[in-house]
Amino acid sequence: MGIQTIGFSSIHFHYPNQSQTLFEDIDLTFGVGWTAVLGANGAGKSTLLKLATGELRPTSGQITRPESVWYLEQRTDEPPQNYDEFAFAYDREACRLHGSLRVERDWLSRWESLSHGERKRAQLAHALWKEPEVLAVDEPTNHLDTAAVELVANALASFRGIGIIVSHDRTLAESLCEKTVIVHAPYIRMLDCKPSVALHEASRAATATYQMMDTQRQQLSRLSEDLIRRSSKASIQDRLRSKRHIPKKDHDAKAKIDGARVSGADGKAGRLKSQLEKRIGRDQQRVDTLHNQLVIARSLDIQGPVDGITITSAPLKRNTLIRFPEGSFPMGPERMLHHGVLEIGPMDRIAVTGLNGSGKSTLMRHLFEQLSDQDLPVAYVPQEQDRSSCETCLQKLDSLDSATKGRVISSLARLGTDLHLIRSSALASPGEAKKLLLSMLFENPISILLLDEPTNHMDLPSRMALEQALATYEGALVCISHDHTFIERLCTIRWHIESDWITILS
Repeated sequence: MGIQTIGFSSIHFHYPNQSQTLFEDIDLTFGVGWTAVLGANGAGKSTLLKLATGELRPTSGQITRPESVWYLEQRTDEPPQNYDEFAFAYDREACRLHGSLRVERDWLSRWESLSHGERKRAQLAHALWKEPEVLAVDEPTNHLDTAAVELVANALASFRGIGIIVSHDRTLAESLCEKTVIVHAPYIRMLDCKPSVALHEASRAATATYQMMDTQRQQLSRLSEDLIRRSSKASIQDRLRSKRHIPKKDHDAKAKIDGARVSGADGKAGRLKSQLEKRIGRDQQRVDTLHNQLVIARSLDIQGPVDGITITSAPLKRNTLIRFPEGSFPMGPERMLHHGVLEIGPMDRIAVTGLNGSGKSTLMRHLFEQLSDQDLPVAYVPQEQDRSSCETCLQKLDSLDSATKGRVISSLARLGTDLHLIRSSALASPGEAKKLLLSMLFENPISILLLDEPTNHMDLPSRMALEQALATYEGALVCISHDHTFIERLCTIRWHIESDWITILS
C-alpha cells in the first residue's frame, strides 16, 4: 500500500520574485477525508493547495504525498488538459459523472460559450473521473446556482481519498469537512474539527490571548510603579549609609552605620529593588511573548469585518436612465433573449437571476455596451479578471495622481488586500484582482453599477464591506449573484431569465 497522507515537514516557501518568505517551518499532515482551508483573500490558501499537490515546490523542507494527485484550480478560462478523453469516454463512471453533474458531451467544442458555472462542473467531473488519491479543489461553487451547488456538493461527498478544499461557501465546507486549516501567511493552524468550530476556536484564542496580555501588562505597570518607589527609598538609604557627611569625631554616628551594614538593614531597600527589577524583566518577557502570540491569533481570526469603503456616486436628475422597448437581445449565433419593456431608473436596485447558462452574464455585457453608448457614468465588474486585466488596473493605478492613488490603496487595504502582495505575486488571486478592480472603479463617479457575481472569490469580511458600501451607494445597481442574502439585502426588483425570456418580478 502506498502513502496514505500528505506530509509537510519543515516547509519554507517564497515565490522567486518575492523577498519575503510566505511560509516558514510548516509541519502539516492531511489524511483521508476532506479538510477545509480557510483564510482571507491573498492569505496563501491557493499556494498551500499547490504545494500539497506538487504544482509548486517548497523552497526548503520535504512534502510526501501519494502518486495520483489532482489540483482543480479556481480559473475556468481553459478546459482541463486531456479533457477530450473524458468528453468522449463511455465507461460506467464517465456516464455516471456526465449525468450526476449534468455535463453535456459537446461542451468541449463550445467551451468559450459556456457559463463559468458549467465550466466548473465540467472541470470537477473530469477530475473525479481520473480517480486521484488526492483531490485539491479551489472554490468549486463560485459561479454556481443553488441547484448546481447541490450537484457539486454531492459529487465531492462521494470522493473517498485525501480531499483538500478552499471555499468561502461555509455551508459546503461544513457539510464535507471534519478537519480545518486556517491560513494567514506565514501563520498556519490545523484543527481537528469542523470549520464552524475552528472559526469559533480562532476567535476564542484571539480574545483569550488579548486578555492574558492585558492582565500581564497591568501587573507590569504596578510593578514598575513599585520599582520607582523602591528606587527612591534605596537612593535615600544610600545617602544615609555614607560617612562623608559625618564629622570625624562623631564616633557614635559612625558606629550606627557600621552596625546597620553588618546586620544588612541598610541594604534591604536595595535588595528589594534588585529583586523587583528581575521580576519586571521576567514579566516584560511574558508580555512580549503574549504580544507575538496575539499577532498570530488575530491573524488567524478571520471572522471580524474590515473597515468599510465608499462608492462615489453621480446621481442623475431624470426618471429613467435607459429604456429598452419590447424586443430581443442576441445571445449567440442561434439564440435570442426575449423581453418586454425594460427600464432602469436612477435609484433602481435590480437583481438578474436564472440558472447557469440562462444568459445572465451575456445580458449584463449587452447592458454595459448600451449604457456606454449613451455616455452614462457606468461601471462594469465582470465575473472574472484575467492576468491582463489585473495588469491593466495596476498600470492605471500608477498613472493616477498621488491623492487619488492613496485613496485607491486605502480602499484596497480596507478590503483586506495588500497592494505589495498583488505586485509581487506571480499571479494575483481572483479575489485580489476583483478587489483591485472594485477599488479603482469606485473612485470615479458612477450613475449605474453593473456587478456580475461581485462576491465570487471574496472572503467574508470583504463581502460585508462591499455590501455596506452598496447599501449607501446613491445610484442604480444591476447585480448578478448566487448569494441570496446579498441579493435580498440590496435589491428590490428582479429580472428573472427562464426559457430565453426575461420576466420582471418585484
